Amino acid sequence: MSLSHDSALAWAEHQSASASPRLGMLEAYALQRHPDALALAGRDGASLAALVAPRTPGAAARDVGGWAVGLALVAVVLAPLIGMASLLGDPVGIWRMPIAESAPIAGVCFAIGALVQLAILGFWIARGRRRSPLWSWVSIATAVLGAIALWFGGGLAQTAGYAPWSGWSVPIIAAIIIAVLAAALQLLLSRPASPAPVVDESAAHPPEDAGALRAAIDAIAPAERQAVLADRDAALAALEQRGLLAADAAERARAAQLGTLHELDLR
Repeated sequence: MSLSHDSALAWAEHQSASASPRLGMLEAYALQRHPDALALAGRDGASLAALVAPRTPGAAARDVGGWAVGLALVAVVLAPLIGMASLLGDPVGIWRMPIAESAPIAGVCFAIGALVQLAILGFWIARGRRRSPLWSWVSIATAVLGAIALWFGGGLAQTAGYAPWSGWSVPIIAAIIIAVLAAALQLLLSRPASPAPVVDESAAHPPEDAGALRAAIDAIAPAERQAVLADRDAALAALEQRGLLAADAAERARAAQLGTLHELDLR
């Protein structure tokens, strides 16, 4: 993924007149083409490093898994909704299917909903039973749709004398049971989502990272390191000229070692 600015100078020039620019972020943009050093240049550098890092197969797999779960949740709601609609028809009765045609559609749709919900239940258990309000509401909605379809379809079948309804109602009953079970398990057994990590603002970086940062900076070719410094100093000058950085702060920043500007933000 590419960043919104290709240099620290471009980032500095884009800051609004009311901004309070972070020197750590300025230097992170200057180091963006050197990911090893960028990742160790404070929390701003680490956050940008995560954006520019190449996608790993594991991350791609997690993205695919997330999309799959999202699509599965849509299927859990959409399939029963179609099944219920086939039985009810439109609200004013212009479009309505006979029970002999709508019952198989409803049965198949609720069977799909039941199977997908069962798969999501297994996935949820395997992934640590993390709390998911969205899935809880999807389960409740599936149970409600199933109950409406079961009640209305039963009435239509009785009126029409449609004996096969007893078979087609089985997937609807199964979908209701699985949905109620999933909602109950969510309520009783779910674990809180992992809290967001707390960033320690009082520490620039762990002491053991200082040597690694210095080594990463030294590993940059001299000409490239000079270009990074030039970009960093040009960005500092731009902020100073625009009145966004005091002259003494700009002077301290120019004198700081490359990779350490984030420490000035903590003073």
